[in-house]
Amino acid sequence: MTPEAVILDPYRPYAPMLIQRLYARHGVRTICLHSTWRERLLLEGRSPVLRSAAVSAHYMVADHDWRTVARRLAMHHSIVAVLPYEEGMVRPLTIIAEELGLSWSQPQVQYAFRDKFALKALVSSNDPSIRLNTFARVSSVDDVLSVVRTHRLQRYVLKPNSGSGNQNVAFFEHDASPVEVGAYLAKVGSDVLMEEYLNGPEFWVNGQMDAKGLPTVVGIGRYYRIHDNGVENLEVGSYSVQPDDPLFAPLRDYAMSVMSATGLRRSPFHLEAIVDERGPCLVEVAARLCGELGTLLDMRHHGPQLDLIDVAAHYYVSDHDLGALPLDWAQVSRAWVATATGISTRDQRLVKVDGVEDVEESSSFLFWIKRPEAGDFVHQTQSLTTRAWAVTVRGDLQTDPRVAIDGLRSTIRLQGTGDGELQLSQKWPMYRGVAGKMWASRPRPYQARALLHPLR
Repeated sequence: MTPEAVILDPYRPYAPMLIQRLYARHGVRTICLHSTWRERLLLEGRSPVLRSAAVSAHYMVADHDWRTVARRLAMHHSIVAVLPYEEGMVRPLTIIAEELGLSWSQPQVQYAFRDKFALKALVSSNDPSIRLNTFARVSSVDDVLSVVRTHRLQRYVLKPNSGSGNQNVAFFEHDASPVEVGAYLAKVGSDVLMEEYLNGPEFWVNGQMDAKGLPTVVGIGRYYRIHDNGVENLEVGSYSVQPDDPLFAPLRDYAMSVMSATGLRRSPFHLEAIVDERGPCLVEVAARLCGELGTLLDMRHHGPQLDLIDVAAHYYVSDHDLGALPLDWAQVSRAWVATATGISTRDQRLVKVDGVEDVEESSSFLFWIKRPEAGDFVHQTQSLTTRAWAVTVRGDLQTDPRVAIDGLRSTIRLQGTGDGELQLSQKWPMYRGVAGKMWASRPRPYQARALLHPLR
């Protein structure tokens, strides 16, 4: 039987890249699992690779009984890999890999990466010398108040224990009222991680674990966050940290220690840490490619010889070590790379977008993460997952990347249905944009096969 990989909801950019790499380099075709019809009908048609020879089958798996799904897949396919390219896919695909006995499978490690408390506990247990802040799993107001008293916390953070994208992260003073804390818990649920607040800038570290569990750091950057839209720590950009920066080596070494302590193998990673007067301290870490196309930005920074998508695809299917990655820190040292993100003040559909061409014609422009267009529906920006647009740029070391990010954010101007009454002629670009999206999302005949040939 032809070797195959399994991917879940393959609608985001990394998915077709991994599917194409596996087919071209390894002769591995991919089985696409789809969890909801609505998302499939809206997004699948926009990715031609999903209708190509690189894909061997499509199945709907609405019941989400992943062990049953794995057993049914094994009856019809020869599966050699899973492709957990986004945060929410790590756990279900780990279950499938475990059930199928794949060599990539590390259930005890991988499950911890979808449980922020368990991950920090794993690191602390494996290497007590690694600095971590106070952390606890809490489910009630009494739990929170007890941790505050026991550890004499002056300020603390609450976040969903399995969350991602900086969503529903809240900050509290030590004397916050039980009513305030209770309102937060009622909003997000009972599985919450509580952490000691660290006062310092936040950084990201991207890398790859090899087959032996040795980490390679490929990029380090700093988040640019402001207080806006009612959010205390809203991300509006990020920019790379140069190798000669005094913080580069401490962050690199700290990240390598944390990743070694996790025991993770054959996986990309995206780690976040805060640096205060004592040095780096872990915020959280994910066993996946960096979101928002951050992996592609790392590749552009080092040069065309580095293909991190190919590296990730290789390690998902093989335990053969690739050796040292072709990094070019000399090139990285000559320029910074950055992302800039736009916000929307309300939920609305975009009627007009100005400044896109100005950004694209700039010598600093690299590529869009999310190009804003008339017809887009944008949510009020409360986190990274609800940003209105995002772009990547490059600049010389004489330019402050934060100034460049602010400039980009002022260049893109959005007008939407929430900005007041508009005449029909003014709404025409919006209607045209919506029509284009509908045409791109039109159902394809092959999608009906899922109705005729369900996974049994």
